[in-house]
Amino acid sequence: MLRAASTLRGFAPRRYAHALRSLAPAAAPVTAAQLDALEAHVRSASRLVVLTGAGISTPSGIPDYRSPDGSYSRGHKPITHAEFVRKAENRQRYWARSFIGFEVFSRSRPNAAHLALAELERGGWIGGGCITQNVDGLHAAAGMRDCLDLHGRIDAVECLDCGDRSDRAVLQERLRAANREWAEARVGALPAELRADGDAELTAAETAAFSVPSCEACGGGTLKPAVTFFGGSVPVEDVEAAREAAENADAMLVVGSSVQVYSAFRLVRAVAERGAPVALLNNGPTRADALAALHLHCAAEEVLPALASRLLARRDADEGEVLIAT
Repeated sequence: MLRAASTLRGFAPRRYAHALRSLAPAAAPVTAAQLDALEAHVRSASRLVVLTGAGISTPSGIPDYRSPDGSYSRGHKPITHAEFVRKAENRQRYWARSFIGFEVFSRSRPNAAHLALAELERGGWIGGGCITQNVDGLHAAAGMRDCLDLHGRIDAVECLDCGDRSDRAVLQERLRAANREWAEARVGALPAELRADGDAELTAAETAAFSVPSCEACGGGTLKPAVTFFGGSVPVEDVEAAREAAENADAMLVVGSSVQVYSAFRLVRAVAERGAPVALLNNGPTRADALAALHLHCAAEEVLPALASRLLARRDADEGEVLIAT
């Protein structure tokens, strides 16, 4: 199972407050013919692997990077791994902004697309597992069991010195305690813009006044969110798990991803080069368009529940026919 390679086993399920408003851009409605084609794609596979990206989580209120209203389009530049490790001031700026952003980011919850994929997995239609580029943990929160968080999880923290892993919610309270007056001055203040990585805009003066605690496990180590920053390296075991899933798949479904990041594109290419069909469900062009047998420019939160309903109805009908025949 892909889940065995995940870095977050044992973390408690997220408890939700209020949902965030959808940030999904408008999309063309799905047609019956498109659903027919997608249903045939899924039904033809015994080891379908699903690859998801930021577009599946925009209905949950999490911005993406590359859509017309995404983080890149608004000039956001996420911190790189080199920047984070290079200077304490950079880490201070990151954690101050993340403290504000996490207050909002952690309120996100699974949308209909996440729930439908979990339903498809329970029904046995995702035999090859799910690989997500997202760090929001919403697949796990929706109940999906076999999902590899390729780029890590924002709800976990790792120590760069001792390797200890801990819950981000616990660090949030430590950050609050270490910056009580700073935090109280911003109670209820929502960021003007939430970024795709859960970051929020703050002034240089605001970040300079923020105190960042060290790792409790080793008594002084540097804490980092358990995600792969831009310029960082995906853990070798996760790279290998994703590669094996792509090599063993007899079909792939890409959901909400432009596949611009090479770590995702090479997975799609590996499937396509073996002659296995690839279907894209993404509201916009992708790097893998030339490799796909099917591309639906539609909303995943509309298409996937409809697909799940069709497949469940078809299975119930088939089982009914067997009972009648016997």
